[in-house]
Amino acid sequence: MTFHLTWEDNLIVVKIVAIYSLFGGLWIYLSDSALGLLVRDPDIITKIATYKGLMFIAITAALLYYLIGRYIFRLSESGRQIAASEEELRSLLELMPVGVAWADNKGAIKYINHNFVEKFGYVLADTPTVEEWYFKAYPETDYRRDVVSQWNADISEYHTNGTPVPPRDVKVTCRDGSVRRVIINTQMSMNRTLVIFTDITERENQQEELIKKQKLESIGVLAGGIAHDFNNILTAILGNISFAGMFIGPDHKAEAPLIQAEKAAKRAAELAHQLLTFAKGGQPVTSSVAPRQLIEESMSLVLRGSNAQSRIEIAEGLSNIEADAGQISQAFNNLIINAVQAMPGGGTISIQATNASLNDNSNPHGIPAGEYVRFVFADEGCGIPAENLANIFDPYFTTKSSGNGLGLASVQSIISKHRGHISVSSTVGKGTAFTILLPASIKSSSSGEAPYPAGPHAGNATGASASLLVMDDEEMIRELAEVMLDELGYRVTTCKNGEEAVALYKNAFGSGAPFSAVILDLTVPGGMGGHETARAILDTDPMAQLIVSSGYSNDPIMSEFRSYGFIAAVNKPYGITNIAEVLDNLLKVEKKQQ
Repeated sequence: MTFHLTWEDNLIVVKIVAIYSLFGGLWIYLSDSALGLLVRDPDIITKIATYKGLMFIAITAALLYYLIGRYIFRLSESGRQIAASEEELRSLLELMPVGVAWADNKGAIKYINHNFVEKFGYVLADTPTVEEWYFKAYPETDYRRDVVSQWNADISEYHTNGTPVPPRDVKVTCRDGSVRRVIINTQMSMNRTLVIFTDITERENQQEELIKKQKLESIGVLAGGIAHDFNNILTAILGNISFAGMFIGPDHKAEAPLIQAEKAAKRAAELAHQLLTFAKGGQPVTSSVAPRQLIEESMSLVLRGSNAQSRIEIAEGLSNIEADAGQISQAFNNLIINAVQAMPGGGTISIQATNASLNDNSNPHGIPAGEYVRFVFADEGCGIPAENLANIFDPYFTTKSSGNGLGLASVQSIISKHRGHISVSSTVGKGTAFTILLPASIKSSSSGEAPYPAGPHAGNATGASASLLVMDDEEMIRELAEVMLDELGYRVTTCKNGEEAVALYKNAFGSGAPFSAVILDLTVPGGMGGHETARAILDTDPMAQLIVSSGYSNDPIMSEFRSYGFIAAVNKPYGITNIAEVLDNLLKVEKKQQ
């Protein structure tokens, strides 16, 4: 039997669709237009859009609930042949942008619309009864029991007191095994149960991503404060260790423990630096770095306690790289960790390092032509399926049950910030290889350096007549700097904030004996920091030689110090070797003029 909508019914259908379309269109157009005019910050727009979308879902669900319920009520009141009404309602519901299903009072599902099938993958034959739907949509026993119990209680409350069934937020398992977040609205009418399924999965995902981003930002703020205080403490520790090393000979029993203590302090500094880099994604503060040391340290750190073996192949005459040692160590560590995890039964991790030249005709990587160092990290693990290769560098993408999907994303970020390139090749069952290109340093490859300056006055030739001003808010760093630099042969004056530094420099400059160099702490809580101090000093003496120092190694001033009036940068924590090298390079011109 074929049923046709009457003119009156057609009018009602048109009204429902028109009301829904008009409301939806106006909502999207007006709210998005207003949002674009009032707000410019992308994060705030994303957050508002999320709540706006949830409000739209709630209001449209309520609108559909009201319109469809009113239509059903009209049909029941009019007393029509029921089958014709169902056919008419089906025609309407097939147009709805939400999943709709209804069941009779015996629990037999009589209808599901096209959107329901499209979203969840089930056809009517898959779930002929409400009970069968429960088992497929909620396969986990405890969760199914909770959902069904709550729904039955709502239905009982409706039949007892006439209380409307409230909307419920549930997780529905689709036919393909995926899980979607759904708001369920239930309407009871004519001995039938009508259920509207509003999919909010994408909105929830956006909200979760926003929350993750906000958490990372919070971690960044916390990490910055911790890194600053921690690096100040480590500066005192590392500085005193390296200072003590100046007074002992190579055969002294204390030399080996001091060197080990210095390495441990540097490792602690790297941990703080890595946390800050991950949380804030700072620009690298580069210097000429020997790759062999970074590779060997990363291999030793990660493979300790594992059943993996290592093979390191370093080409003869390998160039140094222009890099932030802490950030590149973090990248190497992450790659080696991945390799170990890919070989739970053991295997060999090999790292090759060779020099490479890129010119305009042999450069498929989109990085500037020039001299590079090529690193290849290869394992003998399970490999990466082809369908996953394109996604492995995406934040939060992971195939590990305990992974957070940030390891390779951090690696790619670090390599990109170093103006390098990373690529991957993999064969399932045979292993994976990551190839990295990093810019070579213009400085020649270092053959190694002594852990401490040779002799008690190693810097005296350069600094004998040089006077230094050191500004730092930490008393222990000021005291350390004074005795350490005095031992190197410099005349040292210290102060605790920028106001004092500016006054001291103006007095010295006015007397005709300006300081040879000034070391300024970048961050001074409650006082004038290094940036403002530098500007004030340069206003007095444009030729002032200023060195910036900070535990916030990812601050843009540290990576672009010349743009802010400084001529050198020293990361905290630093030892006597670091500060002696910087001052020696800085004051060698003055030495020639003396």
